Amino acid sequence: MKKTLFILTIGICAFFISCGSTPKTEKTDSEIPQTSDVTTIDDITDEDDGVELINEEVSIQDDDDDEYQRSTQALSGKEMVTKNEFTEDKAEILRIIKELQKVMEKEDVEAWLKYVDKDSKNFYSIPANIRKVQKKLPNKAIVLNGIGDYFNSVFVPSRKNREITEIRYISKTNTKAVQVNEDGSITRYYQFIKINDKWYVQLDRV
Repeated sequence: MKKTLFILTIGICAFFISCGSTPKTEKTDSEIPQTSDVTTIDDITDEDDGVELINEEVSIQDDDDDEYQRSTQALSGKEMVTKNEFTEDKAEILRIIKELQKVMEKEDVEAWLKYVDKDSKNFYSIPANIRKVQKKLPNKAIVLNGIGDYFNSVFVPSRKNREITEIRYISKTNTKAVQVNEDGSITRYYQFIKINDKWYVQLDRV
């Protein structure tokens, strides 16, 4: 009898324990945060970079067009220079100027003469012409006895270490290399003439 009562008591206790506990529920798919719509830092960066790149390309294109217009505005309709021709001419002229800077640092007259056009060299080989040029110089203390004096006393001091950034066409075969000043004005430091598809320095004359 006691054994039967003990078993009955155990059964009743087990029943109440099972009723008092609540089963855990799992989250459904709708309750779990979805990550497919979350924007990452990388996504933002990529999107912003794309916008900036487009804006930069447009800005560069506008600047190139403006410079092309400035450089060719003096040309007549018969002497049109294409944008590709302008780009090639400017690159070549700036390359020559860079080489001339090295020549001027060495004060190498012979190397410099290789960049000067033939007519300019002939002009400065005539003593009467050199005297005329000397009289026009602001510094009256400068004495010119030949083209070498012109190189050392006039050409180099007025051009050494100048920042030349643009060109201006006088004609399709004649250009000025200029520095653009803060107020938009320009200062001419070189003049070039194109002979047989090659650009040469053209010296000032009177």
